[in-house]
Amino acid sequence: MQSAGGVPVPSASVLLRVAGTDAPVRSSESDSVGHYHIAGLAQGRYEVTVTRLGFASRAVRVTLRPGEAATVDVLLRVQPVRLPGVVVEGARDRARFEAEAGTTVRELARDEIKLIPGLAEPDVLRAVEALPGVVTTTDLSSAFNVRGGAADQNLILLDGVPIYNPFHLGGLFSTFNADMIGRAELHLGGFPAEHGGRVSSVLNLESDASGAGWDTRAGLSLLATRVAAGSDLPRLPGEHTRRGRWRLSGRRSYFDQVLRPFFDFPYHLADVQGYAETWTNGGGRISASGYTGEDVLDLTRLDADEFPLRLRWEWGNDLAGGRWTAPRGPGRVLDARAGYTRFGMSLRFPDFDDTRLRSEIGQFLARVDLGFLASYALELRTGAALDWIEYDNLFQTGGTVFEQRRESGLLTGAYLQGSWRPDARWLIEAGARAEGWFPSTASETVVLSPRVAVKRFFRGGDAAVKLAAGRYTQFVHSTRDEELPLGIDVWVIAGARAPHVTSDQVQVGLEKFFGDGWSASLEAYHRSFDGVIAFNFGEDPNDPADDLVAGTGTSYGADLLVRRDGPGVSGWVAASWLRASRTFPDAVSGLLPPPEVRYAPVFDRRLDLELVLRFPLFWRLDGGLNWSFGSGIPYTRPLGSYVFYEHRVVNGGRLEPHTGFGHGDEPAQAVVLGPRNGERYPPYHRLDLSLRRPFPRSWGRITPHLEILNVYNRKNTLFYFYQYDRDPPVRSGFSMLPLVPTLGVEVQF
Repeated sequence: MQSAGGVPVPSASVLLRVAGTDAPVRSSESDSVGHYHIAGLAQGRYEVTVTRLGFASRAVRVTLRPGEAATVDVLLRVQPVRLPGVVVEGARDRARFEAEAGTTVRELARDEIKLIPGLAEPDVLRAVEALPGVVTTTDLSSAFNVRGGAADQNLILLDGVPIYNPFHLGGLFSTFNADMIGRAELHLGGFPAEHGGRVSSVLNLESDASGAGWDTRAGLSLLATRVAAGSDLPRLPGEHTRRGRWRLSGRRSYFDQVLRPFFDFPYHLADVQGYAETWTNGGGRISASGYTGEDVLDLTRLDADEFPLRLRWEWGNDLAGGRWTAPRGPGRVLDARAGYTRFGMSLRFPDFDDTRLRSEIGQFLARVDLGFLASYALELRTGAALDWIEYDNLFQTGGTVFEQRRESGLLTGAYLQGSWRPDARWLIEAGARAEGWFPSTASETVVLSPRVAVKRFFRGGDAAVKLAAGRYTQFVHSTRDEELPLGIDVWVIAGARAPHVTSDQVQVGLEKFFGDGWSASLEAYHRSFDGVIAFNFGEDPNDPADDLVAGTGTSYGADLLVRRDGPGVSGWVAASWLRASRTFPDAVSGLLPPPEVRYAPVFDRRLDLELVLRFPLFWRLDGGLNWSFGSGIPYTRPLGSYVFYEHRVVNGGRLEPHTGFGHGDEPAQAVVLGPRNGERYPPYHRLDLSLRRPFPRSWGRITPHLEILNVYNRKNTLFYFYQYDRDPPVRSGFSMLPLVPTLGVEVQF
């Protein structure tokens, strides 16, 4: 699939009909290098119709003869049209529905991301939270949980390279610039064998290399200023490559600079992201991607008398990757990529030079995949992967090193995945992934992960039932407590301190496409998790290897999605029901062997509802609406307090109130806690609105936008705190985001 300029056209919808009829037989979609394939056809005459937003539709006729494969090259002519981008996304959903048996994928285009209200500016991770099966526990963090999995069990990829902690401001919003992201795909479950590295979900973000010619987009919000510019690459020497494209963006918050004449604002963020791609004359694509970002919270410039605890806290990500995708004959595509990613964090106290806190994790990766048609009905995909992962953590204060660890591991993987379509009613996928983990502090581990999926089409191919089951593994962990509303992940790898995670999953679903852009899906699932970790509150200070404890978990539930794509009002309604649990040994009990404690994790939100709408208004206004409802998440309730006594030998062995950690000479008080996470906060609900109005100009376009978060100012509880010095004690609540209106403007030329 090429444009008139010879550039491959990805994501084009391909519809196959029997010549002379209107009934569709099969559909497909062109890949990143413009290739597509349709297998399992009988001999005869067919018509191939190709559509893509921004191009004129093209129909080509082809005759299939017994035992032969036909190659159909389609040249598309550029034809700009004024249509919402979701029309194309509906076609993509239909193509995926027909081509994939087990995986559950939810996709967001850039236009959808920008119309879902965000905090100050569009945020892809905030948009992901509105999808079914996704739970977020607080307004103050864009970290998310999928179908009962922990947040660190989500694999987040930027152009195929993992990114470990993609958050600014301690998690308040993500690191990704919406002007650089072309689309986002969230794989919630049923992944085929080619996916590895995490057990809960895969979020794949693809950069956009801009259109033909010079393209600049800039934005100013209450948070930051951003600029993204792109254009055509100069033609490389020689005859093997064609002209390519590039895009580069930069973003920085500005409060520390604007407010400097009045006072020191202690925080700023900055990031740079780049992407470039070019094509070969053989139809291949070569691309490169890079990102670097940094957050700095600097309280060292403040007066020590005004702010007694001065610190400098820095964290950020670096990422670089390259990819080569090329056809290797009829029905064969080779995909090779390599990259490096790093996340680092440091905390320094200038008034306490003996206190140091540092955490860093890095990963080198190499992948190669080959997909090919073994026959008209059988498609195979195989590949191998090699990853080197290393972390370095240090915590030292008062001359004592509480933690100093540096571990590494080599992860090897290989897979084989097959997709068989015996006839138009059945689609069967089966495969297996073998992984070998070689840590520096423990013996090697070899895991075989089989996966299978079956889909049965009915009602003329507009509906299907599916069943998928598989095993998934993970060899990295975050040690951050997810019950903290703000925080930064501190990563470790499986080895002497922590096991690897194994998750067995099964899901069953029903999908249906209706007319006028309507579709619906209902899925039920069950997951088990073996090897999840938590802090060991009963650790031995003399044993440096027992600070973490391993446990198990389960989750089961159901997700419903009703969606409409097309012109006019579009969007979706999502409903999710979830039951999740975690089980750990209770090392604090003092019993041997320690008894097990089973509790609901903080992301065990039993009911979650999302209403997302995009709608045109008067005066060319584009509106976005997101209403969320969630049942209360669990917390541990204090039952009461009592004065803490200690034995005083010098006073005749009497018991007296302890005052060592109280206020002055006041007796110290201890708190009696109820069952862990045995209570629930009140239900959560919030309405967000967004408005955008483009103003065309001779030089480009200017688009002011307004976001209003929490329109009716709902007081959603973040946590409770207690005042035991009152009689009776008083419980007070701390709320999440109040009513927050934000303004911004985008410029494109």
